[in-house]
Amino acid sequence: MALPNKTSKFVLAAVLCGVALALSLVDGAISSLLPLPGFKLGLANIVSLFALYYLGAPYAFSICIVRSLLAAVFSGNLTMLFFSLAGGLLSILVMCLFLRRLSLVKVSVLGGVTHSLAQLAVAALLTATPQVSYYLPVLALMGCVCGFCMGVLCALVFSRLRRETVHQIL
Repeated sequence: MALPNKTSKFVLAAVLCGVALALSLVDGAISSLLPLPGFKLGLANIVSLFALYYLGAPYAFSICIVRSLLAAVFSGNLTMLFFSLAGGLLSILVMCLFLRRLSLVKVSVLGGVTHSLAQLAVAALLTATPQVSYYLPVLALMGCVCGFCMGVLCALVFSRLRRETVHQIL
């Protein structure tokens, strides 16, 4: 069941973009307190899954691009843009491919791991040091754990929020 019209979808996408940006900035603040470089909880993944489920892949990709651009500008870290875009876009692609075949939690785990792999690839390209791949087991494990947690949160939200509720909000 699609949302009522393009304007409603656009408005919801704009709101979701703002939510994703806020979650991304909070996630960045939290991750700066942790001893694992390059690690983030992936809070914005909740918005990506929501957008994929309710709006479709084009909107999810658009939200990811806008969120990544704005987060890089607001944080003052333009290098972060490369990592965020690569990780976000590739994880959305993978989640999109498996969204209808696997459970929400499994899709989220795939997204978390894919995000980590994409960021390591960007790090290897930017630093020209393939040794960053030694960090792969740590980030893959954290991607699984955080992807699982974000997937469970998404499943809880989805179980409480039916499509009809979204239509009533709009």
